[in-house]
Amino acid sequence: MEEIDLSRISALIVEDDAGGMAIIGVMMRYLNIKAYINTTGEGVIEMARAMKPAPNIIFLDIALPKSNGYDILKLIRADANFSKVLVIAVTAQDADNEIPKCKEAGFDGFIGKPISRVRFPRQLRRILSGEAVWETY
Repeated sequence: MEEIDLSRISALIVEDDAGGMAIIGVMMRYLNIKAYINTTGEGVIEMARAMKPAPNIIFLDIALPKSNGYDILKLIRADANFSKVLVIAVTAQDADNEIPKCKEAGFDGFIGKPISRVRFPRQLRRILSGEAVWETY
């Protein structure tokens, strides 16, 4: 497998949980990935449009204060600029229920919370290499 230059990757993190946000943010800095954070789910498309470079991957929480990940995913997929961007569900909700729903909705992967500081870098590299990652933690 060819090593991916993570410094060329741009990520959008849509996460309202401070703990989840902190772990992903720290991991992004550690991996030298440019990351932007949206804490409510509002204005995700506008934020993605403003990102330079445009996001390669979006980590999308399912339960957000003013929306939900499924509705936001529909907006992302409906936008021609972002319809092919990798969108990974990140949630603490029950994986047995959510994974089938996420697959059906069109997510590209699933990482359950709590996010593992040990596993997350490997999960991210696998996702960016084209591997489907559907893991409960």
